[in-house]
Amino acid sequence: MTTKNKVVIGVVAVAVIALALIYMRWGPKAWEVQITGVTGDGREVQYRIESVEAGTSDTLIFKNEDAGFAPPYLKFDSARLQSIANRITKECPQEPVIVHGYGLRIPWLSMFPNAISIDAPERCRMAPSDAEQQGI
Repeated sequence: MTTKNKVVIGVVAVAVIALALIYMRWGPKAWEVQITGVTGDGREVQYRIESVEAGTSDTLIFKNEDAGFAPPYLKFDSARLQSIANRITKECPQEPVIVHGYGLRIPWLSMFPNAISIDAPERCRMAPSDAEQQGI
């Protein structure tokens, strides 16, 4: 094997590892959880969505912050998402929902996945007065 081939193999290996790490950090993910609480004011204290993985006692906490113009998510609606999560904790605390997001949970680095959206039944997303009017 020539030196040129070894260099090419080394560059390809480094590129594959770099792409894998980038995907692990910013690639889309989905978690089935039960939302147990929300914290933060979005200014001094970062929004957080507290949850338990569905069917387990494993806690999973999401940060909920705007990604701004950073690709690929372009997220600008963290306050709206926080409101939805808050409604779900009040209306359907036992209902498993799907939280879409990206990122890793690394406790010793205080890293949390960033929530992008929440898929929940419509009755869990509705205002209490709307649900009562519809007889839900």
